[in-house]
This record gives sequence, C-alpha cells and structure tokens, in this order.
Amino acid sequence: MAPTNLINLEQGSVSFGIRQVLDDVSLGVNAGDRIGVVGLNGGGKTTLLEILTGVTEPDTGRVSRVSGLRLAVVTQRTELAADTVGESVLGGLGVATHEWAGDSRIRAVLDGIGIHDLGLDTAVDDLSGGERRRVSLAAALVQDLDLLVLDEPTNHLDVEGVQWLADHLRARSSALVVVTHDRWFLDTVATHTWEVVDGRVEQFEGGYNDWVFARAERDRQAAASESRRQNLMRKELAWLRRGAPARTSKPRYRIEAAE
Repeated sequence: MAPTNLINLEQGSVSFGIRQVLDDVSLGVNAGDRIGVVGLNGGGKTTLLEILTGVTEPDTGRVSRVSGLRLAVVTQRTELAADTVGESVLGGLGVATHEWAGDSRIRAVLDGIGIHDLGLDTAVDDLSGGERRRVSLAAALVQDLDLLVLDEPTNHLDVEGVQWLADHLRARSSALVVVTHDRWFLDTVATHTWEVVDGRVEQFEGGYNDWVFARAERDRQAAASESRRQNLMRKELAWLRRGAPARTSKPRYRIEAAE
C-alpha cells in the first residue's frame, strides 16, 4: 500500500526582491517520513518549511494538505501566546492537571526538554530567547501529531537534551521535517535528506553521511560530464580549423553542432 501523502508542493516559487529563493520546486511529505533539510544559511530552508506548513504562501505554485492534518511547527519565528510556561506547553491539550500529570509521555517531554527546571508557573516574559525556543519545542512534542516540523531544534539544548530529543523523534510514529546544522542529529533521525541549493531542492535517501557521499558522487559525475564536453569541444574546433579553404565542403550539420 502506498504511503499517505500529507503535504504536496507543486511548482512552488518564492523570491525576495531580485533574489530567487525557491524556483519551481515540487516535492511531498508522506506519513512516516523523517526528512532532514540542509543548505547554506539564507538559502531558503526556513522559507520552504513555512510554505509547506501554511505559515506563508508561495509566490506561484500550489500547496495541498491532507484533510484533518494534525501538524505542529516550531521555527525561528514561532511566538508564545500564553502567559506562563505551563500554559504555553500544556494549554493546547485541553486536559486537567491531574490528567497530564499521569501521562508518562508528557512527563518525559517536560523532563527531557528541561521544562520542569524552568518551572511551569514561570512567566513567559521572564524567559530568554533560548528558553522560549525550548518551551515552543515542548508544546509541539506533547501533542499527538501526523507531522512535526522543526527548525534548528537542538540549538538551545545541552548534550543530554539533544540525545533525548533524537531518541524521542525516532520513537514517534509521526512524520518529521527538520532543519538542522547538527550532523550527528541529522544522521540519527533522518531517513531522507533535502538539500536546498540555488533555488532547487535536491532529494537524497538517508541521513547526513549518505547525503555527503551522494553529493560527492553527483559532483564527480558532473565533473566527468564537463570534462567529456570540453574534450569534444577541442576535437570539433580542431576539425573546423583543419583545411579552412575546404570549410564549405564540411557537413553543415557537424559545423552547426560544433558551433
């Protein structure tokens, strides 16, 4: 049975001024996918996430999402709407304190991301930027979702927190799309890798190491192809230059190909 398609982007393009960030990109996210997104800073990774999840719309193209999609997004621009840490993390669950307190999965998230250390009654206004990101991450992780979309989730976690998050994401049944510069984390959680480069999104099987090897092989094949093209150009130019007076007798199709 084919996997359920959760989100599909068809021929999506985005530009900021004269800079083309995404150019005619088509791709999809299926149920159970764990996708790592890599690329240069400012290359369009966050823009791609926000288009897929409906935070922003593409300039051109079409985005479709499965009906009833349960989705959580944590990007660098995610804001906290509640007044306290506890309200921000648990308010969306719609359950009483004694109900979530008896849920081992929720308690594991609060401990793993360090929310208990922050204090559930702590005012959001008193949090640093890194602490706010941890609260936003916890608010997403406590939910039962079809798709979780994360932008640099490890930036404000210690080593133990990063290890816990990787184990947690691998154990979830929900699909995952994550942008990260953490090579170990990407290699641990991702089964597919998207590289955002020059407005395109190149897709690879596997995590970080698989992507590195695949990209190296792609570059080798491109270099070999360019070398063959250069050699052919040299041969054709040499052929054109031989016997210039007899140029008109040379096959026209070959002259046009050489030119």
